[in-house]
Amino acid sequence: MSKHTILVAEDSDDDVFFLKRAITRAGLNVQWQVVANGEQAMAYLKGDLQYGNRERFPFPTLALLDIKMPRKNGLEVLKEIRCDPRLTRLLVVFLTSSDDPEDINLAYELHANSYLVKTNNAQDLELLIQKLEEYWLSLNACPDCPDCPQV
Repeated sequence: MSKHTILVAEDSDDDVFFLKRAITRAGLNVQWQVVANGEQAMAYLKGDLQYGNRERFPFPTLALLDIKMPRKNGLEVLKEIRCDPRLTRLLVVFLTSSDDPEDINLAYELHANSYLVKTNNAQDLELLIQKLEEYWLSLNACPDCPDCPQV
């Protein structure tokens, strides 16, 4: 089976550092691509700009979005994904520090597949990442995205 790609849209360098450390410690066999804001996330998904090379920037099996990002927040990104027939099947999970019920409800209203609240504890984050990979990439039957932009 080919290695899965996960797109992480996260603007906090600290959160990216801790996430990468948790991924390494969990020993996941996935390729992680990180973008710093919502505009970059959409460019990546559409294969625009520097993300046009799908060998270097493969279309992801799963997108992890932060809610509070510059230029385009995670909710705006999700809305755009769900309105684009080429992207609508993409699995989208929020991994964010916001536990605001309004954010959670809006994410599900916009058809998020899941909503996870980040933890500051390194062991808990590692466990969360292991479970995320186990469920979404091992147990879950992933949809095809046949019309996803490919170069």
